[in-house]
Amino acid sequence: MTTGSFSSENKPKIIIIGAGLSGLTAAYRLQQMGHDVQVYEARHRPGGRVLSVKIGESYGELGGENFLDGNEGRYSLKLIRELNLEPLHFKKPFSCIYANDEQATSFSEIIGKFKNPPNLWKLLEEVASCSINLQEVIDSVFNEDPELLSIFTRALTTYEGSDPETLHPSSIDSLYEIFLLFQDLSVGNKGKPGGVKRLCLKGGNAKLPLALSDKLERGIQYGSVLTAVRKEQQKMVLTFNANQEICADIILLTIPCSLYQNIEFASNTIPQEQLFDIKSIQYGTNSKILFPIILKNKKCEFMILPHFVSWLNEDDSIMTFYMGGKQGILDLKSATSLFDEEIPFLIKGEGDIRINVNKMEEGNDIQLSSYEGAVFKSWINDPYAKGSYSNRGIGRSAILNEIITVRGEEVRNIFRPVRDQIFFAGEHTTTLPVLGTLESAIESGERMARLIEKSLKGFDISMG
Repeated sequence: MTTGSFSSENKPKIIIIGAGLSGLTAAYRLQQMGHDVQVYEARHRPGGRVLSVKIGESYGELGGENFLDGNEGRYSLKLIRELNLEPLHFKKPFSCIYANDEQATSFSEIIGKFKNPPNLWKLLEEVASCSINLQEVIDSVFNEDPELLSIFTRALTTYEGSDPETLHPSSIDSLYEIFLLFQDLSVGNKGKPGGVKRLCLKGGNAKLPLALSDKLERGIQYGSVLTAVRKEQQKMVLTFNANQEICADIILLTIPCSLYQNIEFASNTIPQEQLFDIKSIQYGTNSKILFPIILKNKKCEFMILPHFVSWLNEDDSIMTFYMGGKQGILDLKSATSLFDEEIPFLIKGEGDIRINVNKMEEGNDIQLSSYEGAVFKSWINDPYAKGSYSNRGIGRSAILNEIITVRGEEVRNIFRPVRDQIFFAGEHTTTLPVLGTLESAIESGERMARLIEKSLKGFDISMG
């Protein structure tokens, strides 16, 4: 067994677990503050659940795609500009079609028929108060309109990543926001078609984690799988790959909650009740299939299909099939089968298209890999993610919603620091209203860097 050395300078040693956007952002900021920071990552690449691919001459995303999901992307844009990366802003007209066994219908027509109650939010609250899960709310509100019931079931499954019957009724805020968005975009402003704002990076979103990793003076220790954590005296001892021990003064855990089951935490590390709550956070099972497409007479930008939500990339050369819930648990055989089943519905909606896909491939874990045909990624099957992103499962909403203040920084109580030695970051820890986004991951890294800096102002290295 090998043992890592302590900090060579008279500085507390900070170890960050995970080289996703939250971990890299925190490491970059702490380094700017003059701290001794080292990042350990299980994969052999940076980015976590950001995974960019190249198909033909265009780029697509098997993971996080739109930096504007959930809000205006303030934290993301600041970091992108600071690193001199090229943001790609574009706006897609919300020309959306719903296709089923019978026909393909425009959203404008479907939503225009809905008898909108005088106060939809109040109705949702009333129904949610006596419902067990979100699906019961959807069924009740849209019970007289099968098309809308199907649309919002599919939309919420992909948006939250889990089937609505597994989501807490408090997720009505997502349902309400999506309904308003669909309604506004379908009707538009003064009769003009609405549009969806999108922000990604030219050359793929992987450019951001790659740029952040290049900025880290001590680099990243790849292939380092955290297997155990314990405390000895005043130090945290971390075991990687079951046989390598490293000591630290402070650790920042930025891995998904779904991975905590794989780590042995000694009783003197994270309090048992807090650890239990963290392990219980529910994750979605989103998957993506990306494939090249040629549209001779494009009819729409977005489609709701029987199993997928689909959209086109910036130059209309790559289509994404996106799914969650039970349909998101894919292997090569099921991905190929679902893809083949869905193509007739796509043709029904789009009409004259050309899809040259001879084979389906599972995306490899290398940033900016090139593919000729269709490529898929099922995040529930990824050993270092075990799910797409966090959501409010039944019985877990309350513990996610409680926010406290620590040293002037807001934190979710479930992810409160432990003895100023163990900190938590990641999209699941954000204090922004929406979990599970690129923006929320970056926000959490920024906030935890500030909080660690504040805690270190009173740190006495001699106590080690």
